[in-house]
Amino acid sequence: MKLLEQQKDLLIGTLLGDGNLQTETSGRTWRYRALHKAEHKEYLFHKYSVLQPLCKSPPIYAAIVDSRTNKLCQRWYFNTTVNNSLRHYGNLFYSFDPKTNKLVKNVPKNIELFLTPRAIAYWYMDDGSLKWLGKSNAMRICTESFSKEGLFRLQTALKNRFNLETSLVKKTNEGVLVGYRIAINEQNSSNFREIIRPYLVECMKYKVSDGNKSHL
Repeated sequence: MKLLEQQKDLLIGTLLGDGNLQTETSGRTWRYRALHKAEHKEYLFHKYSVLQPLCKSPPIYAAIVDSRTNKLCQRWYFNTTVNNSLRHYGNLFYSFDPKTNKLVKNVPKNIELFLTPRAIAYWYMDDGSLKWLGKSNAMRICTESFSKEGLFRLQTALKNRFNLETSLVKKTNEGVLVGYRIAINEQNSSNFREIIRPYLVECMKYKVSDGNKSHL
């Protein structure tokens, strides 16, 4: 089937974020999976409404006890069916790593061609956050799973297409470098907010600065 523009934007944005494609055929066929905590049920169901033509079953609720914290984790998730229209996105985002013998996700080399305002909004809703509520309008995007070269491609695309300046900040864990996050500073926060504002799902607006060091 031919995908609609919103479906394309959702796939691009969320594959930069929490979304993932799954394959059991070494990349010949793919399905899309979305999973969110119960507090973000509205956002999960929004994704499902956009991708429903690709799905056979509605979202599913699951509750598990986290063995590390002994706390109950409540989640919603859905999968699409395996669909030929997803092969393009699998080829864009995934490549085979001979060191691990696994497919790994990275930023497409031609990401600038696909980075629309709506795709950026999905990306931020998935992985964005305020830097410091009440103290700053700056925002961050959790991108530490991507290579530094991939992040440079994203920064260049944001600058070229939207005149948006960003920087990279280190993410560490117990003093060990994990990767880098994309940072939107005070001066660029207003521009960034106006780019994504029309496409925000209500329950995710708390992640976005309102320009007065609070959230929308």
